[in-house]
Amino acid sequence: MYSGFFINRFGYKKAFIVSLFFHTIASFGYLFLFQGPVIFTAITINILRSLRGIGKELIKTTSSAYFRHLSENHLHPHYLLGGKDFLKGIGLLGGSILLFYLGFHLSFGFLGILTFLCLILAKGVLKDHKEIKQISFSGFFKVNHNLMILAIIRASLYAGRDLWLVIPIPIYLQSIGMSKIMIGTVLACGLMVFGTVQPLAGFFVKSRLYIRSFVIKSKWYYEDIIAVSSFFLLLVPLGMYFLKTNFLAVFLLVITYNIFAGLATAPHNYLHLRLANKERASIDIAFYKTISQFGKVIAVFSSGFLYDSYGISGCLLASIGCLFVSGILGAILSNKVHRDKIKKIKDMSLSK
Repeated sequence: MYSGFFINRFGYKKAFIVSLFFHTIASFGYLFLFQGPVIFTAITINILRSLRGIGKELIKTTSSAYFRHLSENHLHPHYLLGGKDFLKGIGLLGGSILLFYLGFHLSFGFLGILTFLCLILAKGVLKDHKEIKQISFSGFFKVNHNLMILAIIRASLYAGRDLWLVIPIPIYLQSIGMSKIMIGTVLACGLMVFGTVQPLAGFFVKSRLYIRSFVIKSKWYYEDIIAVSSFFLLLVPLGMYFLKTNFLAVFLLVITYNIFAGLATAPHNYLHLRLANKERASIDIAFYKTISQFGKVIAVFSSGFLYDSYGISGCLLASIGCLFVSGILGAILSNKVHRDKIKKIKDMSLSK
């Protein structure tokens, strides 16, 4: 939330540099982390992780706002559908390699140097942009109605994922005897598939839907993909509910989930930029990200209680409920967009 106000008041370049500064400080901070009382170590690590978290959200919001101010010719869906999550998967692999060869402290020293070089590069190369209109706190919630629905859908999608895939499933798999390497492989493969599918989502928009040579869908919108893939997504935790003791089934279901999750979330990367008002892009994008992050926070927090009380089954059932909500809201948004398009075409015909 506050990243939007910071960008709105101090400009894009300053926000970008501050975010990289937080990343750099957080990385170098681990060099001074040594064995000591557990509570002290835990507090220090969480402070460093919080700094990195602030830096991460600040740079994500700033980058999105920068994209919004590019020429409309460059704001093309296929360039904005995602793919960064593929690099996250590579990051998981790269992190394990760094830990193996450099150890814990030197790995973070390497990352600190890397982000510091990025900071210097950004300071010298990046052009600044400042929004003319400064938004007050009360103006934070005055966003496009479709953007508000989109944010709630994303929050539901995050919740549907994080209720079972972030904390419960690794703990559950370890409890039934699977090694950490096997668990890490499952999660890394899923994330890399997710990052690969996202940029390919644009092909579905250009495709037609056939049943026995009969066209039932000749024109797709990105909102359609969100609605359809959300309903397919909830079938995965449902399948996991019955096949959770079979490692091969879990592996395939995690991969399948990430395929549909890539389709469901890719349109968000484009739509939240398109729906953001150019005059207050940083605030609108910050609003979208704030609401969507609430889904993540609540889900991760709740997953621990659900797992303790009802096991992995409780987490999966809660996930199904959240994904059902995202599907319903996606269908509402899709229907609204189709009606708006039809109205626009009729208005153009009447004017001619």
